[in-house]
Amino acid sequence: MNRLARRSAMASFLGVCAAITVPSTVRALARQPLSIPTRPMRLTRIIERELRDGERLVVSREWQVVFSRQGRGLSINGEQIGAQVEAPAKLEPLAEIERTRSTEGMFPIMLDSSGMIMAAGDAIEQDDLDAAIRNAQSLILQTSVNANKRAERLAFLGQLQNAGGNVLQQMPRDLFFPRGEPVRTLRPLDLPGGATGEFEFTYIAQPAQDAAWLAQAERRIITRIGDDERQSAEVWTLA
Repeated sequence: MNRLARRSAMASFLGVCAAITVPSTVRALARQPLSIPTRPMRLTRIIERELRDGERLVVSREWQVVFSRQGRGLSINGEQIGAQVEAPAKLEPLAEIERTRSTEGMFPIMLDSSGMIMAAGDAIEQDDLDAAIRNAQSLILQTSVNANKRAERLAFLGQLQNAGGNVLQQMPRDLFFPRGEPVRTLRPLDLPGGATGEFEFTYIAQPAQDAAWLAQAERRIITRIGDDERQSAEVWTLA
């Protein structure tokens, strides 16, 4: 083999090596563990719910949380450091119960190696969105009242809003390490008396500017029947 042929063969060999080495490097980087906060962080959740006659219920909670590595995944431990409740005067007894309610059972929160929630304390899995809508619609269809009457329509809205509240009790799986993929779901509803309705769900979460973990996440549920609508919203922040 002459010198030119040897150079050509070597160039081909190096090209093949490069083609093998680069993807291997990429795969190695992809297997690197997630970067996590190295100091205690403040986790905040604010949930707001519209009530009848323009009134609203707002519950705000704050926890100090610590991230740590747990096997191949992550663990989040925390303690509540604040709770506030804004509610109409007629709901004050319930508001006081909510202010003093313990949230210790939500910890520890276990994440897999990609940052998705696997389990949260002693919480049990709630209905998903489709199941919540089906359950609420089933209850409404079993009711003999007329959804075209405003008072009864508002009662239906309350049932739908309660279904949405069940969905909000379960944390989004990507809450602490957002994937950045907005979600919007719109479901039409079949109601008694020929009334029309719909159930709208939106979710958007953003990571911190210089890190992969959460900056802010918001979920919003809007229930509509005819000209009436009611909203429930939840905002999580980590700072």
